[in-house]
Amino acid sequence: MPTERNSKYGVVRAERANSISPRQLGCRGNAGIGIAEARMRRHRSTAVGSVLPRRTAVLIGFVVTLAVLSACAETDPYKRLKPARTPALSSQAADTVFENRWPQQFKCVQTVTIDFRVQTRTLVGYLVVQRPGRFRLQGMTEQGLKLFDIAYDRGKLNRVFAADEFDAKILDNIARDIARTFLDYYQSADDSQPPVNWSQSVSVSARDDGTRATLHGHSGDLVAWLVGDPPRVDWFALRQSGRDLYRVNQYEWKDFGGLELPSVIVLREAGVQSDGPPYKLTIDISELTPRDKPWPDKVFETEEDG
Repeated sequence: MPTERNSKYGVVRAERANSISPRQLGCRGNAGIGIAEARMRRHRSTAVGSVLPRRTAVLIGFVVTLAVLSACAETDPYKRLKPARTPALSSQAADTVFENRWPQQFKCVQTVTIDFRVQTRTLVGYLVVQRPGRFRLQGMTEQGLKLFDIAYDRGKLNRVFAADEFDAKILDNIARDIARTFLDYYQSADDSQPPVNWSQSVSVSARDDGTRATLHGHSGDLVAWLVGDPPRVDWFALRQSGRDLYRVNQYEWKDFGGLELPSVIVLREAGVQSDGPPYKLTIDISELTPRDKPWPDKVFETEEDG
């Protein structure tokens, strides 16, 4: 153990206690002392070298800390569902929970915030949904100026109106994210084949804190985390080749017309399917009204449809 003692030179610290003499190395005589000095040089070299890994460890620890802080910076400041065991779910039951995460038809008012790295854009959306594959969305500024009006009908996107800053690519991305969040699937206008239902096959893995359901599809696996009784979707993500193409987290559950639904949805896009930089989309729903009957076809039709 390191020691300290008083001397005429002050306090002698631990370094003196760690010093080694030739006799301690088992060497006697002039020749022996020479051998001992060589051994001592090697000992000191080893001691100095042993400091470098510690410094490297400190540096690695600092880098890891930064990584942890960066990960924490991605944590959303919203309340999510508490971890809880679900009832025993068959593959079909798990698929049904995911498909019924939203009402069959409804309308809602939402504030949408898009974060592209250092740029942020906020707008107000008026959304009408008819599942499984139709919606109409109007985007307005917070001051009430109209930005765009789009109608999505089973893979076909009609741009009813768009301000100059909302080009075709931006509107395609908006439509894709709305479909990801509220519909059962998204089919682009370029798809020659009809959309394949995610539930071609479903695998289920139950744990004490929830159930993991994996819906296997033709373009990747859609993984959903279900919690509670009755089961609700806490988050879901589309995974391809071991990475998330996008992930949707559902927060701040509240009562909307007798239905317990998330009022805040955060979607993170990796930038692969959008063919651009990664971004975060936050949907804050202030009003949601379920509807008993399907919406009239004219809601989703435009002048272009005739």
